[in-house]
Amino acid sequence: MKYLTLIRHADASPAKLGQSDFDRPLSALGTRQAMDQFDELILADQPKIYFSAAHRTMQTAELLELRHPALEMHARKDLYNADLDQLIEIIEELWNEHHVVIIAHNPGITQLYYYLTENWSPFDTCAIAQLEYDEELPFHSSRGNLKRFSFFNPQTSP
Repeated sequence: MKYLTLIRHADASPAKLGQSDFDRPLSALGTRQAMDQFDELILADQPKIYFSAAHRTMQTAELLELRHPALEMHARKDLYNADLDQLIEIIEELWNEHHVVIIAHNPGITQLYYYLTENWSPFDTCAIAQLEYDEELPFHSSRGNLKRFSFFNPQTSP
């Protein structure tokens, strides 16, 4: 089996006067969300982590690495506010990896989850979906064929 973990960045602080959306940091709530979520997260093997280069997403990735040391981390500018088509291109590029974690933004991450599973679930801040698929599944057959084996949403989880 291969694995794909999709994570929406944790809660961000509102933009300060003159601050770009790209530079917004995590809020105190976002830091707590990530720490709580990542305590519960089990990662198979040593996945490769790809995250948006936006400040709040990088901080989310750093908190993941704090809870799960020795991960291979990769910042990607093309994940910043990527839409569904851009995310599909990125997933296709990474399709042969054994386990990939993507940390990105809404609405793209929610749309990607739906595209791959045909299961609609909202991705609130710091939501995590862990998906699995057969190693023989070609990318062009991925739509609707990935199985969700866990879904953590801090807004709806106990």
